Amino acid sequence: MDQPTKCSFIVGDVVRFTPKERTKGQYQNIERFGVKIGQDLPITNVKDDTYLYFENDIGGWSWTEFTLVRRANVT
Repeated sequence: MDQPTKCSFIVGDVVRFTPKERTKGQYQNIERFGVKIGQDLPITNVKDDTYLYFENDIGGWSWTEFTLVRRANVT
């Protein structure tokens, strides 16, 4: 099953950083970029329907490196 090409998360959703093995292999110390593997983070911005950002403008990771923990409270 193919993954959607457009981000399925919105600002306010809480996601968990679950990078793919390929991504983990590209970085010797992936956590130096401000996000820890397994960390739950509320999204503060989504750029170009692809890149997620969090508090203190940390981010820039593709949404495909995250799994949903909790949907934003949208009314």
